[in-house]
Amino acid sequence: MKHDDKLLRAAQSRVVEAIARHTAYLHRAATAQSNEITEAVTKLGDQLAGLISERLEGLAPAELQAFAQGRYHTDRLKGLKKAIDRWGDELEATIYQLTLPGFEELAGHESEYARELLASSLEDADLPTAPAAAAAFSAAKSQPIMGQLLEELVADIPERTRRQVYSTIRQGIAEGQTSQQIVRALRGTRALNYKDGVLQTTRTAAERMVRTGRAHISNVSYEETYRALGVEEVVWSSQLDGRTTLICASRDGQRYEVGTDHPRPPAHYQCRSVLAPSFGGDIQGKRPYVRAFKPVGKIPKGKRPDDMIGQVSANTNYAKWFQRQPASFQREWLGDTRYKLYKQGDYTIDRFVDPTGRKLTLEELRQRDRETFRELFD
Repeated sequence: MKHDDKLLRAAQSRVVEAIARHTAYLHRAATAQSNEITEAVTKLGDQLAGLISERLEGLAPAELQAFAQGRYHTDRLKGLKKAIDRWGDELEATIYQLTLPGFEELAGHESEYARELLASSLEDADLPTAPAAAAAFSAAKSQPIMGQLLEELVADIPERTRRQVYSTIRQGIAEGQTSQQIVRALRGTRALNYKDGVLQTTRTAAERMVRTGRAHISNVSYEETYRALGVEEVVWSSQLDGRTTLICASRDGQRYEVGTDHPRPPAHYQCRSVLAPSFGGDIQGKRPYVRAFKPVGKIPKGKRPDDMIGQVSANTNYAKWFQRQPASFQREWLGDTRYKLYKQGDYTIDRFVDPTGRKLTLEELRQRDRETFRELFD
């Protein structure tokens, strides 16, 4: 990508800040999608409770024992198994419907965002068009996420839930539980907002899958767009806060050649790291930090120290930023044992790496990005 050096330095400064804001908006947009799935799972949980309660009550003791042993030799046992499998199929269809179309839409949005970001920051309206949504989504589906393909990541939720439903019923029967006790184990109790049942595991896993899948799609879409527009290098950018993992902290600031094999976010489930375009040389501008271990919105304003939120040079990676933090923050982030090794100078952050709110819709995300572009690029 050939542009004047002065223009590239200015562009890099604005790109860093714009991507930092955009990543925060993406996290909120993921909440909207995961909440849709959560609500759907809750409704399906009500259906499951009804069919299990009704059909278990009608089984004879011998039939209950047969079900616990995985034998379905009577009409009633076959009917119960068919009803559970039908419910599992509906869960699978619902999760696919609420996941994959939104993922493809996001791929198109992120490709266009990356193109518009470069065009605005480089003041070059003649850049080639971004990859279409279908092309970006196809690329995302063909690249692994921590070893899993995207559709495998989605399929794992209903498959695991189906197994857990059968396991819970069989174990309940083996322990002599009543049908209502088994239903409570599956759905949870109203007193605890149904968070104490098997289906809460499904809701939690679905949220993790959505956030991880969206992070993967965003980063693949970015890199596909960078490649199409002639960007030669990307830089790994992690969040400067207490929720960042060791692996992302160790990779922060690392540069990679576009189109080559290299580590890519997400590095773990619900990863917030992103690949930003690098125009060569030091990264210019500022990047935000939050000296806290949970989102700012969950910390009362009266309990936020004046220096909890701020900015540092965009050329500051996580390791350099971490060195300047208070000992209390360092100890909590690393834990006592790692902190002792860190302070003794025996280990740097990368040595510790294990290799192994409010809803925001996509349209609201677009609006936030438009506001950012107007502010940064006028």
